[in-house]
Amino acid sequence: MTKIHARRFPAVALASLLLISLGGLGVTGCRGRNNNADQVTILLEKRIETFDPRVSADSAAERLRQLMFNALTRKDEKFNPIPDLAEKFEASPDRRTFTFYLRSGVKFHDDRPLSSLDVKYTFDSMMAKGFPSAKKAELAREIAAIEVVNPQTVVFRCVNPCPNLPNMIIPVGIVPEGSTDQFTKRPIGTGPFKLESYTEDQEAVLIANKTYFEGAPSINRISIRITPDNSTRESELRKGSADLAINADFDPVTVEGLQKTPGLKVGIIDGTNITHLGVNLTDPILKDKRVRQALAYGIDRDAIIRDVLRGQARSARSILPPSQWAYEPNAASYGYDPDRARKLLDEAGKPDLNGRRLKLSLKTSTLSISRKIGEALQEQMRKIGVEIDLQPLERQKLTQDMIDGAFQLYLNQLVGGNQSTDIFKFVYSSRSIPPNGQNRSRYNNPLVDKLLDEAPLATPERNKEIFSQIQKILADELPQIYLWHPATIVVQRDRLAEIKLEPSGDWRVIRTIKIQ
Repeated sequence: MTKIHARRFPAVALASLLLISLGGLGVTGCRGRNNNADQVTILLEKRIETFDPRVSADSAAERLRQLMFNALTRKDEKFNPIPDLAEKFEASPDRRTFTFYLRSGVKFHDDRPLSSLDVKYTFDSMMAKGFPSAKKAELAREIAAIEVVNPQTVVFRCVNPCPNLPNMIIPVGIVPEGSTDQFTKRPIGTGPFKLESYTEDQEAVLIANKTYFEGAPSINRISIRITPDNSTRESELRKGSADLAINADFDPVTVEGLQKTPGLKVGIIDGTNITHLGVNLTDPILKDKRVRQALAYGIDRDAIIRDVLRGQARSARSILPPSQWAYEPNAASYGYDPDRARKLLDEAGKPDLNGRRLKLSLKTSTLSISRKIGEALQEQMRKIGVEIDLQPLERQKLTQDMIDGAFQLYLNQLVGGNQSTDIFKFVYSSRSIPPNGQNRSRYNNPLVDKLLDEAPLATPERNKEIFSQIQKILADELPQIYLWHPATIVVQRDRLAEIKLEPSGDWRVIRTIKIQ
């Protein structure tokens, strides 16, 4: 028996990983001007829910994952999966078996060598019953078994043909075999940075991994300051106590002001993320497609983009960005048409009674820009006789209500996941209703399910047809109302060399930052 087979999985109290109290590991930094030649201070607009890369799909946790962990695969500039910890991967002709060959010489932050047992443990523990992961549902359905061949080779066997497996596993950072509940406090990855200290809801300090397999990062230390307040983030950048903010949910007026601030550079490019209204299809009012279409026609996207977002977005007509290969430009769109909206409400049996037809609640985050968008939507809906009750919620509560279906409408932004056609199965399959995915609208269309089941076996040409048809169906039925793709906005101090902008605001770019 070889040494690799002699290692055993220790018992892990999976339920304890629900505990995400990460406080008390370090001290916060000075809030004066950053004169540390080896440190970059980055602003993060929300709290870090967990450091465990198996657990959360929250954008803050995912950003930290990109710095501290690697997955078997990652995205290239065209959103296609390419090797990361895997040096290469191969698929069987029927796309049911995938073999991953790991890079040699890769080590975790504690100097343990990476092996295929770590890969197996990562996925087996994540997919175990009771493990609290937003990422596991689709993988648990698709993966039948994971087999260790030797220290550098691991095989994934799928229940059905699964050509998108290399893309599906991109968000799963690999952790060491036998990681216990202490992992949430002291995460250990293979990434370019490792955690030095953490003060809950204040600051995470990362230091460079000098033995990183792609070469040590160009900066030695990162201070990530958790700063939910827009004005505080603005002040930190203006006075020089912070160096960088990437898609930090700044109020668009703030961005305009920062563009005029000496010592700062503001980069703005078209983004791929999408802001949308989630619609609860089990609601007695909203289950009528005509009501959903009326709401879509009652929204003046161009006016909100112009007046509220200050031009820092582009209108959306699909969950996919226009640069994605499967994007369908001819799906139905909903330009501002209040007369058509009122006619649809008449047809749905919602007559005008002294200027009011119906009342709906809209849940948003407490961010200032979310409140402003909510207020603009409230005013526009009033013009078609729909009263909107705005309910700003803390992010954690909003997310839980979306998962639980405790909403009529919600305002949310999807980050990163819509760069792949996998998003359709994750968000619109009837099998992806929470906790098994992010079909938070509770959408159920047998034809869409059938098309999604056909896609893994289809030719590229047929896949193009399938996803075109799905987008046209979704544009008609509106389980979500697409609003816009926000611009990717990077604010940096001029002590940093120019940063290459990535459309989704991916934090991988931080790995190559240089201080001038």
